[in-house]
Amino acid sequence: MARLMVATYRLSRGPGRLMPVEFFQHRLWDRDLMPGDRSRFVGLAAQGQFHRTACDYGWRAVADDKLISQATLSTAGISSLPETVAVAHPTRCLEGAACLRSAEDIIRFLRDPSHYPWVAKPIDGVFSVGVMHGISLDPASDMLCTVTGASFPVPAIAARIHAYAGGYLIQRALQPLTDLGRITGGRLCTVRVLVLLTETGPIIHRAAVKIPIRGNEADNYWREGNRLGAIDLATGEVTRVMTGKAASLRRDPIHPDTGCAIEEVVVPDWQALCALVVRAAPFFPGIRTQSWDVAISDRGPILLELNWGGDLYLHQIAHGAGVLDDAYCTHLRACGFQGRLPG
Repeated sequence: MARLMVATYRLSRGPGRLMPVEFFQHRLWDRDLMPGDRSRFVGLAAQGQFHRTACDYGWRAVADDKLISQATLSTAGISSLPETVAVAHPTRCLEGAACLRSAEDIIRFLRDPSHYPWVAKPIDGVFSVGVMHGISLDPASDMLCTVTGASFPVPAIAARIHAYAGGYLIQRALQPLTDLGRITGGRLCTVRVLVLLTETGPIIHRAAVKIPIRGNEADNYWREGNRLGAIDLATGEVTRVMTGKAASLRRDPIHPDTGCAIEEVVVPDWQALCALVVRAAPFFPGIRTQSWDVAISDRGPILLELNWGGDLYLHQIAHGAGVLDDAYCTHLRACGFQGRLPG
């Protein structure tokens, strides 16, 4: 206990400002599971400071507003984007998408079976909060079935979408590749890619695949039971898979819904995925630390969204190593960071 107290105190005062609760969330007392240099792990306090140094805060609106970011990428000629079929908002819309201004408009849209399957997400949403995934419609009962297996009355879902002041995007649901879908039980996986935008161009620093399980609306790691896999940047191979946090954090290479191994799987179209992210990154020059979510779909890699800075915790858990390595430290110094860094 004394050794843990000393270790957590030193880390909280170190470059990564890792608080005691974050030490335990990362399970850093377990050197077999988390073998990386502890001084390289980053806590939320340092993460915020690093992101504010590397990213112009004014550009956060561009990243967080899905209408703006999608329009920017589309105008730039990038077509590997989800198909937006409707925008539910009192005034905003997107060319080629249905404009849903009222609850009645949304109800009519949801009652059209040709629109299924779809994914609805808040225009300014983060962490997948508020995301809905409609799989099918039962016209006889006026109930829609979601990806979790639950069913809801169409008017109830319409009211929920209409009540959100920031508005909703409704997009055609992407489908997983056949081989990957067999492993994940038909669920779509996304890759979180950490990109450092340098003077010589974008550099992919880390990547992790987010793997959903049955019963979860989305693949975010905070949803209980979801998996997170470290990706080898050179090959695209999933090298280790994690689930849980703190005392329950463990390595688990088997998908619980299918019994299939996830480790040693190579992410399909890996080189194309990397090339897509590197092509998109320079269109957001005010965000020099970028976190992209890229879907692995039967249409190839699809850019879902850009995160301003992004959550470094995901990469640290997936890889068992802190992100504050030499490359990231060099990036921070180039962005003007004046604080203490390892090495």
